[in-house]
Amino acid sequence: MRPFRKCFGGLMRTLRPFRWKVLVSAVLGLLQVAVSLSFVWMSKRVVDIATGVVDAPLGREAALFVGIMLLQILLRTGARYWEGLVVVDAQNKTRADVFARVMRSLWSGKERFHTGDTINRLEEDIRVVIDFVCVSLPALIVTVCQFVAATIFLFSLSADLGWIVLFIMPVAVVGSRLFFKKMRSLTMDIRKGDSKVQAHMQETLQHRVLVRTMGSTEDVLDDLSDLQYDVRSKTVSRLNYSAISRTFLQLGFMAGYAAAFVWSVYGLSKGTVTYGLMTAFLQLVGQVQRPVADITHQIPAFIRALSSEDRLMELSEQVQEEDVPDVRLDGAPGIRVENLSFAYDGAAGKVIDNLSFDFTPGSFTAIRGATGAGKSTLIMVIMNLLKQSGGSVTLYDPPTPSGPGTLCNFMYVPQGNSLMSGSIRDNLRLAAPEASDEQLFEALHSACADFVMDLPDGLDTVCAEVGRGLSEGQAQRIAIARALLRPGGILVLDEATSALDAETERQLLENLATGCRGRKTVLCITHREAAVEYADRELNLS
Repeated sequence: MRPFRKCFGGLMRTLRPFRWKVLVSAVLGLLQVAVSLSFVWMSKRVVDIATGVVDAPLGREAALFVGIMLLQILLRTGARYWEGLVVVDAQNKTRADVFARVMRSLWSGKERFHTGDTINRLEEDIRVVIDFVCVSLPALIVTVCQFVAATIFLFSLSADLGWIVLFIMPVAVVGSRLFFKKMRSLTMDIRKGDSKVQAHMQETLQHRVLVRTMGSTEDVLDDLSDLQYDVRSKTVSRLNYSAISRTFLQLGFMAGYAAAFVWSVYGLSKGTVTYGLMTAFLQLVGQVQRPVADITHQIPAFIRALSSEDRLMELSEQVQEEDVPDVRLDGAPGIRVENLSFAYDGAAGKVIDNLSFDFTPGSFTAIRGATGAGKSTLIMVIMNLLKQSGGSVTLYDPPTPSGPGTLCNFMYVPQGNSLMSGSIRDNLRLAAPEASDEQLFEALHSACADFVMDLPDGLDTVCAEVGRGLSEGQAQRIAIARALLRPGGILVLDEATSALDAETERQLLENLATGCRGRKTVLCITHREAAVEYADRELNLS
């Protein structure tokens, strides 16, 4: 858990882009306070006129009283509408900023956070933070001003009653907020528990068929029950602390209201208080107590916001990739690997150790080796998605060290089914957003994916999550077509033909060899002999 000051500073940085909009919300709230106090004054005046204490036209004052009520309604409606606009704009911008930092963070070979946990932070934690800075914070400013104004008004009517109310309230507030640190700790645990629940459900749904075929449905349901029980137990503990604090607060409110009531009744019996003044007393006590109640209710919101800001800072503080311009090389760049080494964080040994190899321009190289020999890792290091432990990777000509700017030269087909939910057209245009249908069909033909043209909806055929709805072989060929659409001179195939039958694989390799030889530098990770037959060279990793 980060220090209070650091998390509070994070909340203020989140507020900064929206501070003027939040200020408008506060001004609208202050106008409501002014109108509310005017309502109290008019209530007293109308009652005093009706009881004969004040000599004035009742109809005119009653009309003004109704006008103030209507103005209160208009201000509340306008303030709520403006608040909704501010919140949605702030949520969208904050989510986009944090999501961008997650997407641009350096990758170490495995994700630091489970995707379910990350999504939970991007949704729920951002909602909590924005609600505080855009709703609770201006409300806090308004309630403080309301408390001060109502207290001054109360003292102007009766200083003795004002001192009685003010003496009772601090005792109640202090008693109700003795558990701040414990509440924050419990809130943090609850947020972590919520993330675990979401991660568990998301991963189980993604692999629902596997879970069922393993006969583990009841086991994962039991695991969910355990996770939810843990969240529930911590939530109950937080509710217990909240109940105690609310009890202290309500006792203070009851004492303050009782004091105002007894004071007013005593004044009526002695003739020192009018009915109008009594009406004002009772309303003002509420207007003094309500802001205090609102402020104390903001404390749990503040605690939740601190916990959520802590979790968002974990996402935002990840090391970022360098923001550099693309360095695009013409033709089919070569790749020279010299004395290259790589080891994953915390691993006992090196995955790649002192490797040197020259992928000459326009060549077709088959990369082979046993499972775990480092084939995919080598590709990731060459593309600068992983940072080497030693040695160098250079693209040429001209000689250009591999870095963030050189990624634009690679056309990449990862292992397995890498399609995203959406239409086939959407998946293809991920590589070339402006590509015409003619270009899409050309790439599909080169990838032996002509079957797309025979589908009822063609390019508009919708793929489910992770490309479900297509066979793995179909998904692989669409992924190859997608890579071929990307501008670049280096084609990287990572087991891209593993799900194809022998005849389709040979036709695909023939198309790639014919279309790419001399025009693209091809790196093909494979366990299949067919790919080796079409390769110019072979790199074996042991």
